[in-house]
Amino acid sequence: MQPLHQLDRRLIWKAYRKPGLINSRSGASQDLQGLEMHRLNKMLNGGMFHTQVVGPVSHHDFGSTPSPSSPSQCQDTFMSGTGPVPAPGSDEKIPPAYNYDNQPWRLEFRDIPEAGTRSALTTRLMANASLPKGDLLPLMNAWGYGFVSEYLVEGDMFIHNDILIFLYRVLCYPTGSEESHEPRRQLPALHEMEPLDKSGSYVLQATIIVQDGSNQEAMKTASQHLFGFREQLRSAVRLEQADRLSLDTRAK
Repeated sequence: MQPLHQLDRRLIWKAYRKPGLINSRSGASQDLQGLEMHRLNKMLNGGMFHTQVVGPVSHHDFGSTPSPSSPSQCQDTFMSGTGPVPAPGSDEKIPPAYNYDNQPWRLEFRDIPEAGTRSALTTRLMANASLPKGDLLPLMNAWGYGFVSEYLVEGDMFIHNDILIFLYRVLCYPTGSEESHEPRRQLPALHEMEPLDKSGSYVLQATIIVQDGSNQEAMKTASQHLFGFREQLRSAVRLEQADRLSLDTRAK
């Protein structure tokens, strides 16, 4: 397939509720689903747990309401104090301004990789859940989570057989911009966003999603495909296992 460009807002939330507010019943069944749900509840019960909310955005959402004293140009359109307007004589339609109240969100849960495994791959439980559009602050506060910060991820998604390849970079809000204690309702111009890696490098992530982690045959096949893909890219890109501590979502 052709690469799919992705531009996401990523919001970080920290749990401040007291541990033990979520109660889960442990029955006699020891099936995989029960174990995963037990692990999920155990993780969410942690008083120092961080989670991530992701919202897709487009290029037209950035710089939709710039300051009248500092007009900027984006996507071949001229920007004014009231929003982008097409160039004189152009039939191009005015892109809509960013509407925070219509922003879709999804909650991404990523478990901490298990310690002591000798595999050269990182495996962990993943779960996604759709959230209501718009302002998430009342909902997340009701769940016991407070807003910490946010950043932007820009990249392209490729699919190679059963492998998801994500080539991306992390963008931070401009230095000197006012720190917000809640998700931003307006976004600066995209060219003002600052790369976290000043060298301009990108991260390449190769992933295979296995629906049933207890299926050893499926896990083995997925591992073999990832190892084969690593060999294919050995002369161009060095793929290596991520440090499990860098994927720990608990505060240190």
